Amino acid sequence: MVILNYIWQYIASFWQVFAAMAPWLLFGYFLAGCIAFLLTPEQIKKHLNGKGFMPVLKAVLFGVPMPLCSCGVIPVAASLREEGAGKGATSAFFISTPQTGIDSFILTWSMLGLPLALVRLLAAYITGFAGGCIVNSICSDDNSPKTPEKEKKCCCCCHSNPPVQQKKNWKDAPKFILRYGFIKMLKSMSPSLMLGMLIAALIQMLMPKNFGADFIGDKIWLQFIIVIVLALPLYVCSSASVPIAVALVLKGFSPGAALVFLIAGPGISSVSVTSMKAMLGTKATVISVAVIGVIAVASGIIVNLFNIPFNTPEIYSSNSCCMFYIKNICGIVLGLLVINALYNRWFKK
Repeated sequence: MVILNYIWQYIASFWQVFAAMAPWLLFGYFLAGCIAFLLTPEQIKKHLNGKGFMPVLKAVLFGVPMPLCSCGVIPVAASLREEGAGKGATSAFFISTPQTGIDSFILTWSMLGLPLALVRLLAAYITGFAGGCIVNSICSDDNSPKTPEKEKKCCCCCHSNPPVQQKKNWKDAPKFILRYGFIKMLKSMSPSLMLGMLIAALIQMLMPKNFGADFIGDKIWLQFIIVIVLALPLYVCSSASVPIAVALVLKGFSPGAALVFLIAGPGISSVSVTSMKAMLGTKATVISVAVIGVIAVASGIIVNLFNIPFNTPEIYSSNSCCMFYIKNICGIVLGLLVINALYNRWFKK
């Protein structure tokens, strides 16, 4: 009976996380479909050839809003590199793109507030631009790109890049947006998304209520170390990192520590690092990872130091009966879409 009680508590905790985030995820995936229709890798390739300041800047400007996660960025970055993009521009795209997208920005805004979402967005631009410029200045570009073998055995979404569009047909836009946002993206991101929510529910159920304050106290640096250690081996896409960050805040971690995880989690996953090494070399990879880590910690310190306002996530309560029904209906819709996505991914050939 005790075991069944724990199982029921975990299921209830998971559903509360899942339903609370479902409306914002559905809206975010719709906007991601719009971005994918308007902005394709084929268009980006035209702007990233060569070395210098402008290709790096364009790589960041194009990469941040694109709805690609840590694994999905691999084939796109490899394609850009093979088309002549320099190491700096490729590393800038590789660094900035997985950290956030239109879907994760909406989710971060809804769960943790607009200021924290904007800081996360700004950090993605800064890390990508700084990393790309440093790689350009330090690393020689041998113009012999290698497509990483990890691309063939990617853990989640190697084929999540937007399909080739030779010519946009605006009559087909609604079909493309819905198909890309709710079928293609969910097929590629569902495993990571579900992993993030499962971990968030586990943290919520097992971790003491004020763990961050009671067991760590004012040792903010220790909180940063914990979240970075959590991020390194754990693959989470930009959206999947949000429920974990929310769970950490609810358990007493500082908003700065949550932001460190939001930046480092998607940016320095083991899959990304090994793929980047194969594509750009060891030196460029070390520089990129170091830039992400330094700016993630700096962003967390700034958020805590200046008390940047954030929402206290109250994901286990509903302000109104109407919101309760909206969350649960959206949760059911998203759940069916996820089941369909996982079935198509694992069983349908």
